[in-house]
Amino acid sequence: MDRDSPPPSRRHEALLGLVAGLAVWGCILLAGTTPLGRGLETMALDAAWALRGPWKNAPGMLIVAVDEPSFQEIGLAWPWPRALHARLLDALARAGARLVVCDIVFAEPSPAPNDAALAAALRRGPPTILAQALETVDDAAFTRQVRVDPLPLLARNAAGVGLAVVTPDPDGTVRRFTAAVGGLPTLAAAAFQRLTGQAPPPGTAGLIDFPGPARTIDTVSYAQVIDPDHPLPAARIQGRIVIVGRSMAASGSPLGQADSFPTPLTRTTGLPTSGPEIHAAVLGTLLAGSAGRELPLTTILAWAGLLLPAVGTVTFGLRPLVAAGTAAGAAATLLAGAAALFLWQFVWLPPILVSLGLLGLGAAGALNRAVIESRQRRFLTRAFARYVSPEVVHAVVAHPERLELGGEEAEVTVLFSDLAGFTTFSEKLSPKELIGILNACFTPATAIVLASGGTLDKFIGDAVMAFWGAPLPVPDHAARALGAALAMRASVHEVSRDFARLGLPRLAARLGLATGPAVVGNVGSRERFDYTILGDTVNLASRLESLNKYYGTDILLSEAARLAAGAAFPCRAVDAVRVKGRTGAVTVYEPLGLAGERLPDFAAIYASAREYYVQRDFRRALEGFAAADAARGNDPPSRVLAGRCRACLEHPPPPDWDGVFVPEGK
Repeated sequence: MDRDSPPPSRRHEALLGLVAGLAVWGCILLAGTTPLGRGLETMALDAAWALRGPWKNAPGMLIVAVDEPSFQEIGLAWPWPRALHARLLDALARAGARLVVCDIVFAEPSPAPNDAALAAALRRGPPTILAQALETVDDAAFTRQVRVDPLPLLARNAAGVGLAVVTPDPDGTVRRFTAAVGGLPTLAAAAFQRLTGQAPPPGTAGLIDFPGPARTIDTVSYAQVIDPDHPLPAARIQGRIVIVGRSMAASGSPLGQADSFPTPLTRTTGLPTSGPEIHAAVLGTLLAGSAGRELPLTTILAWAGLLLPAVGTVTFGLRPLVAAGTAAGAAATLLAGAAALFLWQFVWLPPILVSLGLLGLGAAGALNRAVIESRQRRFLTRAFARYVSPEVVHAVVAHPERLELGGEEAEVTVLFSDLAGFTTFSEKLSPKELIGILNACFTPATAIVLASGGTLDKFIGDAVMAFWGAPLPVPDHAARALGAALAMRASVHEVSRDFARLGLPRLAARLGLATGPAVVGNVGSRERFDYTILGDTVNLASRLESLNKYYGTDILLSEAARLAAGAAFPCRAVDAVRVKGRTGAVTVYEPLGLAGERLPDFAAIYASAREYYVQRDFRRALEGFAAADAARGNDPPSRVLAGRCRACLEHPPPPDWDGVFVPEGK
């Protein structure tokens, strides 16, 4: 069989997978620099946030919201008089608030009595952290930030000052915090320092441990706290950290102006979170020491440079569904691992781009393997269609893994067939006529081999070589081979009758069969090879075919082939032979009928005569062989053995004679 388009080697597939892995890695590196790539990772982060539960051991906090109901109840425009804020602080003091964080910047002087009232309340009331701000001033020549501090009178009487800032991501969503900006503590950091006696460590920043969606933290209206007729129960305030600030849920102003911002949980609820509640979440994160950590996307993508090529070398050698499943499993494991790490350790490992890379690599590997298997099926179909039956071709194509193209050992039955009398033919016919004669004999022989599930190995002159049991194993290979040999003998006999009517010499088939282990596979060079069979079993089958000339038989088979074919075929043991290339003797058998037929009577006479022959009782053996010949009406093996008996009677063999025949030549 010519090597037309064989599948690539495993090494080639691994190299292709490595290159594909590097290519996919380059694609996700590029995607990581784009807004789309970063946006996909952000969406995954927000989805993981939605899976986190509420705070555990949450610090007692209360939001006092400057909201729509408060504006309606108080009936004043913003900014409200500072005397009103003084009333709020006094009410919180009477209720026993632990700390007040005021997310309102009191930068400009107001009427002196109002400022004095608020300053006095700051002195009397619970410790209060006032807000300061950073304002950006843009000019044609430069941009600078200006710090806006609270009024000195108020700052002196406050427990601390902190920046009222949040740090939205480029998409406007607040996910992260920092404890200081430009060296100035934030409101949450200033409150943390007041509560714990120490400032957060330098560089403190991370993901905010949100307690939940908007309004998760207990919230009351500003007007409720200062209502003299229906005051808020003190138990609602006592011992709690109170954050005061604007929370305009129904405001028509843009979110930033209304001091409300989207958070990761806004994707699930649709509600923004107020600035005071965000400051409360940051303070809770600092107090609990639960700031989330992130592995930089650049680091993850760098590690992907090792992962993706490794996965590529594996998936490009797998079956399509297995390759896709392996890549999908790796991507699912990465996603699940990232989610688990985030839920239990609050550490974020960006998984999306790498997972997409794994899925893309799996798809490429599956597609590559599908193309390879398609080529392999075409290669195998072309390679075997003319040599084995269609059923075997279909089985090999469906399960190519059963065929080891490099060669494998198998238990087989080998058949060699030759045409007795072909030399006479070749002397009397032209080459064209000779080819016609060979085709007339080979055509039915080929059909018989393929119909019995055999593999037609080659034609050698007037000889045919075939075998059963490979490329696919069949348990009854010997029986199939013997049945095919009997059918081939009959077909040659029928063709020979047609030749005789044309005045041509008669032909007869000589066949040899042997069963045993052999190496089956491709032999040759990488450019051209044959699918064939090698081994001692092949040599024995060839010797047995030639041995027919000595015994006047048409078919001889080895003892292993006789046993493997089964008792259904009537056979007799012809002789013990030591063929060229083997040191041990081989008992050769002749089939005397089709499967299921009865063993002829003369076979028993022949077997008895052989026993006398082996026992060196040549006279009685001679009588037995003569009787077998007569019983059959012409038994060539009986005449051959009878001739040996006569020779042994005239010239007795030496004492070490074992009865084994050693033919000359092949």
